[in-house]
Amino acid sequence: ALAEMLAHLPDMSVEIETNGTVAPPAALDVRIDQYNVSPKLAHSGNPADLALLTERLDAWATDARAFLKFVIAEPADLDEVLALQARYRFPAARVFLMAEGTDSATLRARQQWLSGLCLEHGFRLSDRLHIHLYGDTRGT
Repeated sequence: ALAEMLAHLPDMSVEIETNGTVAPPAALDVRIDQYNVSPKLAHSGNPADLALLTERLDAWATDARAFLKFVIAEPADLDEVLALQARYRFPAARVFLMAEGTDSATLRARQQWLSGLCLEHGFRLSDRLHIHLYGDTRGT
């Protein structure tokens, strides 16, 4: 249904947020301008064999429309990101790191050290503006 609707809106720019485990249907894929792919790291509690699918990560790595976003809770999480980047050859300019947190104080504290890691490795930093504005509330 989404692909059919987008066929009637050829000038609309469309981004899809995904955990990256499922290939988009071909009819939809041709209508997408950017994919925001957020694979789940080990600290998320999701099993790697379900969260980090080689076939899908290979595909996202070669799709120039795909940007990778990794949620980081502690500096050691970067080791997993660097291993994934080396294995799948994600360009650093297409990698975003985002601090994990459900309140502004936690986000700011983690961004203090995360920003330096982004600069060191050529990654981008992503914030959670809705948390700063509205707190951890549904629908924001």
